[in-house]
Amino acid sequence: MILRRLATALRQQDWFTVMVEILIVVLGVFIGIQVANWNDARIERIQETAILERLAIEVEALVEIQREELADNEARARKVISIYPVLFGQEPLRALTPDECFTVTSSHVYRRPTDEIPILDELQETGRFDLIRDRTVKVRLRDYILLRERARGHYQEITNELFRLHSRHPQTLRIERVSVEHASSSGWNSFSGEGFHWQSVCDTAAMRANQQFLNEFVDNASRRETQIRFYRQRLDALLAISEALDPGAGPAPEHEVAR
Repeated sequence: MILRRLATALRQQDWFTVMVEILIVVLGVFIGIQVANWNDARIERIQETAILERLAIEVEALVEIQREELADNEARARKVISIYPVLFGQEPLRALTPDECFTVTSSHVYRRPTDEIPILDELQETGRFDLIRDRTVKVRLRDYILLRERARGHYQEITNELFRLHSRHPQTLRIERVSVEHASSSGWNSFSGEGFHWQSVCDTAAMRANQQFLNEFVDNASRRETQIRFYRQRLDALLAISEALDPGAGPAPEHEVAR
């Protein structure tokens, strides 16, 4: 309709009508673009709200997981430190308790830290990270990504060439298969058969006399120190994200980690 009127006005050299029709067309295009932009922005804000809500939930869940894993690593570290005086002769020779013996046996076990925030990984993979407008939230998420990469690299390093002491020193540290009712500790039951547990048996005197064994045990155990440090840094970074997501909540609470 507009094009027909415009063509007629051009044939009649009705320049006023031509200008009016062109103005109507331009104005219509402009309004259409603005409406489309407004709609796109509205959709992006809806998406951003959903992203921030998921982020808050997933960060909170990961904080709790990190606290549990940190507490487990700190407990393992305390057990190792409590064994040192016996193995290195600062205390009288005595038999290790079943729990202490299992600590030595499992000194090579380092479970991979849980560090995934699913929505953050999705934003990186889909290129939608910039949907988040809050600069503080974005900065703290980037800080966490960088820390996570360093921590993952560190995990690869500390789990390289760990020593399985029960395999390398079977005369000093051996594994026995015992019935559940005769087990002196809960042991572990991975593929041990129904009604049986695996149980560590430690020869403390032989451990003291075997410098290679002591060196390898310390090598295994000492790697947990930096593992714990990364847990604390990761937890601090997650709490900083939580604070940025909910600034009205005030400073992030202390996570009760001994410095």
